[in-house]
Amino acid sequence: MTASKSPSDDPEFLPLPPGVEIRHRIGADAELMEQLAPLLAAEGIDSKNLADADPEELNEAMTRAVERHNMELSTPVGDQRARAVNTLRELVIALHTENVAAVQNLFGSIGPAPTRHRPSSGHLTGVTMEYLDGIYRNTALHPALHVVEIPKVDPKTQAAAEEILARAAQGTAFRTLDTLLTNHGGFELARAGIYLLAATITAVATHQNTTFDRVLNELVPALEISPRPVSNGEQTPSSQEYLEDFANWLKTQDDVAGMAAKISIIFTSMVEDAAREGIDPHHPEDFDVWIMAVLANTQPQYVVTALEIIKHYLQFRLRTDLEPDRWHQAHAKITDMTVVHKAPPWDFEQIFAAAQSVDHDTRQRAMHQLPIVSGIQQLRDWLNTPRPTTDSGAPRTEDIHTLGAMIGLEVHGTTREGKAISGHPVESALEVPELMIWWWALEELGVITVANATVELGPTADEYLQAERIPFEAAEGMIATYVKIFLIHALEHAPLEVSSVGHTLGRLLNSLAKMSPATEASPDDFRGQLVQQRSDEYLRSLHAFGLLGANLREPEIPEPLQGAVFYGLMMTMDYMDEFLDQHFS
Repeated sequence: MTASKSPSDDPEFLPLPPGVEIRHRIGADAELMEQLAPLLAAEGIDSKNLADADPEELNEAMTRAVERHNMELSTPVGDQRARAVNTLRELVIALHTENVAAVQNLFGSIGPAPTRHRPSSGHLTGVTMEYLDGIYRNTALHPALHVVEIPKVDPKTQAAAEEILARAAQGTAFRTLDTLLTNHGGFELARAGIYLLAATITAVATHQNTTFDRVLNELVPALEISPRPVSNGEQTPSSQEYLEDFANWLKTQDDVAGMAAKISIIFTSMVEDAAREGIDPHHPEDFDVWIMAVLANTQPQYVVTALEIIKHYLQFRLRTDLEPDRWHQAHAKITDMTVVHKAPPWDFEQIFAAAQSVDHDTRQRAMHQLPIVSGIQQLRDWLNTPRPTTDSGAPRTEDIHTLGAMIGLEVHGTTREGKAISGHPVESALEVPELMIWWWALEELGVITVANATVELGPTADEYLQAERIPFEAAEGMIATYVKIFLIHALEHAPLEVSSVGHTLGRLLNSLAKMSPATEASPDDFRGQLVQQRSDEYLRSLHAFGLLGANLREPEIPEPLQGAVFYGLMMTMDYMDEFLDQHFS
């Protein structure tokens, strides 16, 4: 009988003792073992012959090696430390100035591995905790630190910030990083730390009656980075540096991590071929010429492989470049060129057939029970005569409560003195996305007409308001239009909105197609975490309006509503195609 194979004979085997974890994983287990090998060697353990080691000694050595490894991942030195500190400063300034787009762009450029432009997630978190410990240990600042107010943020971020504050007050935030990461995860911990640092600097500036920038420069001074080679009067990273960064980035991407080494070798060869033709693949202005050179190859399989690798490289530049907008057009072009090689994973005809198989009357009853449908008939009395709107065409503050109640929202405008009437006060209907999306859907469907700061019943109003019940097709159209506008309404206003909408579409289509849920983003993939959190916000709102079940990890659309929601998703995809063509082609 063949002897069973020892786990230690497997090159992917990583013998971590119970309770010991790698803090920020980059690459497969075999690569992690290579990183731990010198640390184990210092303990007298040969990483290539683990089976020969005493189990107890191996566990103790592995525990100490992982502790030192984790410390290195959170303790940048040299230029990597300068990049971490300077990025931290940029984030704190963006938060202080309430520049949401800058915050998203900065967070979105940070991943598990450092690049020539940005720190790794571990480095950023590490220096944040270091500075917080240092500030809160400074007794001269204690009078100001008694009044630090953590801003209103997501409850998870709030909880993380409160624990960091408690530990920083004892000077132990950095030393207890493992515990903090276990409790909150890398993304929430980094975000909470930066929010807390911004609030801390604000408190010190207020107490000292000085400017935010002055305190920031005193407590978190900018660090200089070593000068780079000069090209055309500018300091730019070398081709080799970009190749190294791309290779490290590939290892952090779940879909290609196993092929990262092979892709890197092929891409390096492609870059060298381009350089011999006087083409710089690292510059967006050379992209079209580079693509023409690739397409000139007479081997079809090479062309297909090369285009896919170029697409990965452009994704890398979009996510890590200091000026990602420079790469949007190139990425749109390569996406158009490679999309023909992959069919959508969803069978749209099957989804449609399944949705249509539900009894007609059951579907109609379910649609009429939704507030966004039933609320339409309440417009008849409210709009028996035209009503004024704001100059932008939104409902006036005094009408917010009445309109919100039509779709089940408990919301109120404020008086001119700024005092809340009751409930949840807002100063403008634009602060209530769900209400405005319903309003815009009514306008798009022609139920209302908004012009010259006036709203009145529109050309299709009779179809919705005259019958005892809204007709089936009209109700389905309302739901579909609401879903579409809900998903696309912020596309032009946030840097990661396109990705967030795309991710949400995928999650909902997976649900309709009875496919497995989307893989969750790595805790160290800050861009992926931002996209996932925004997608979760979309799903929570859809649940609040009865269009989705409560389980966000495995979203489930009620069967009687699947046809209308699917219709809305198809409308969204059509709009997205036009939007991408208009903005990125």
